Amino acid sequence: MIDIPSGNPALLFALRIAVCFVLVVLPTLAEAEQDAWPMAVSHQVLNTSGQPVGIELAIVVFDDGLDAFDERDARHKLRRVEARIATVLLRDVITEGQRFGPVRVLPADTAFAALTITGSVVHSDGRDMLLRIRALDVSGELWFEQVFRWTASAQDYLRPSDEPFRPLFVAIANALWTRAQTLSPASIAQLEALAKMRYAAELAPQIFNDYVQQVEGLIRLTRLPAVNDPMLARIDRIRRQEALFIDTIDQQYRDLQDALGPVYTLWRRSSLEQGTYLASYLSRANQRSDDGDSGSFARMQQAYSTYRSVKMQEQDLFEIATGFDNETAPTVLDSGERVVRLEGTLEQQYVQWRDILRRLITLERGSLE
Repeated sequence: MIDIPSGNPALLFALRIAVCFVLVVLPTLAEAEQDAWPMAVSHQVLNTSGQPVGIELAIVVFDDGLDAFDERDARHKLRRVEARIATVLLRDVITEGQRFGPVRVLPADTAFAALTITGSVVHSDGRDMLLRIRALDVSGELWFEQVFRWTASAQDYLRPSDEPFRPLFVAIANALWTRAQTLSPASIAQLEALAKMRYAAELAPQIFNDYVQQVEGLIRLTRLPAVNDPMLARIDRIRRQEALFIDTIDQQYRDLQDALGPVYTLWRRSSLEQGTYLASYLSRANQRSDDGDSGSFARMQQAYSTYRSVKMQEQDLFEIATGFDNETAPTVLDSGERVVRLEGTLEQQYVQWRDILRRLITLERGSLE
């Protein structure tokens, strides 16, 4: 039992913070840990053994893991920021290994690449990060689906140039590479050809749906169009244009990371310190005698100071993230027939772009018939 002087409002307020931590933060982490089992073992070293494979990867921007997103809620906004930054960090680590072909970040899940990575943030509090990752190739074969976790320490934040949760992303990259090494060159070529036809079928289902079919739960090629097929040539050109568009908006994801990175790291570090301190305080409070502890008030003041620091950084992140969403630069692209201007968030721009591509294919089909 904790003995609290009833006449000290500052101490009462600080204690409420501690109680909130116990009732809200710790149970959330406990649920995340239970939900995460089994979890992948994290590795510090990026695996670069074996011969590289040319398979193309797409990483869909991670889901924030929230049931109902509220734009006005700072913590919801920050979770969305974390999901975006985590996606870019994973792409950077995979690219660093130079084991795969092009690795692109996509705003939405499409059959653009031979292998697609999707994920969601299970939990993140500055100390623990848990990501649920799913790797699915274009045939529908599941490579793996599991939760990866890393627990950061205060020491991990002392090197500003390093990402405290880098081992988590290294573990994901290693898991992908381990699975990729089981593929034969013929299997890789088959996946690449299938990705090309599934992409064509997404944009022009009336023309290309018959080239793929589902067999025993997996998607297989039934045939290939002629090498000189004019619609296939058109699809190839459009796919190159989409790659250009993806590379264009990718720079905006990097801008987000650059704008939020320093404040985001400070916020995570302060959250770690707050959680560590309050957990330690409550442990000591449960052990001390009813006579009290002469240093308890000073410690509670420190807890309150840390709490204020976390909330201030939360607000800074909220304002920067909101400004980024509101000021996302329009994307101007030359589609070949006309120049198109896309506006809104990056996700909204991608939806607009895909709609334009479908209409271009329809027009192209009419001109060829």
